[in-house]
Amino acid sequence: MNFKKVFLLSFIISLGVITGKADVSLAEPQIEFEGYYWLPDLSAEGRVSKSGIGTDIDFKNDLGLDDENFPEVRFTWYMGPKSRLRLSYIQVGYSGDKHVAKTIDFNGKTYAGNTRVVTDLEAKYARFGLINQFINIADGKVKFGPLIELKGFWVDASLEAPDLSLPIKESEDFAIGLPTLGFALDIAPHKKVNLFAEVSGMPAGNYGYFFDGEAGIKIIPIENLSIAGGYRVFKIEAKNDSDYADLDISGPFIGATLRF
Repeated sequence: MNFKKVFLLSFIISLGVITGKADVSLAEPQIEFEGYYWLPDLSAEGRVSKSGIGTDIDFKNDLGLDDENFPEVRFTWYMGPKSRLRLSYIQVGYSGDKHVAKTIDFNGKTYAGNTRVVTDLEAKYARFGLINQFINIADGKVKFGPLIELKGFWVDASLEAPDLSLPIKESEDFAIGLPTLGFALDIAPHKKVNLFAEVSGMPAGNYGYFFDGEAGIKIIPIENLSIAGGYRVFKIEAKNDSDYADLDISGPFIGATLRF
């Protein structure tokens, strides 16, 4: 069984044990500061050409990028029992160092087969959104409603061949920002347990799309602290003529929240 799935399952079982302890009366929070640790798998492909010359690149298989884990921070302001504003930020970074098996053309530079290529791939992701769960069932135990977000995503990729007699290095970056729509669902089977799920995204026609979704469980052992675990999927596809970037980062996460 996949280690990350075992890790997440063990974590959620531990959360269940915690819920059996102290019984507390919980007030609705006004603000939350959240910290998450994400353990995703990476799938990244792209093509950056110049004068029509470029190579389709699989950043893991061709360039040796490994999976990495990343922190995320979030701030949420509860404006009432139905609505809340949220700001979140995550920055991911990948690196590779490999003798490439095939010739790679990247933004006008050619890296011949068997050349040592050092790769850096960095991405920044910020989002600001409003959640309005106006559908309220069973006295607040089930809340559902739209999620409207403004997302910004920045990618910077560079390839370097440092061992050549004339070392070469080439970089390419792009940024995407657009509003997205989705929904957010919260289910509270117990006053110390919250099941949550959300998804948002937006097609951008011929230029690609965003997609971001997560689901998990949040446990509130004491009034001002909660701990969480779940699974998150993030996909982005950007296109410009023959150039493209296809990024998929998906995997489990754990976290903690201070509630006031």
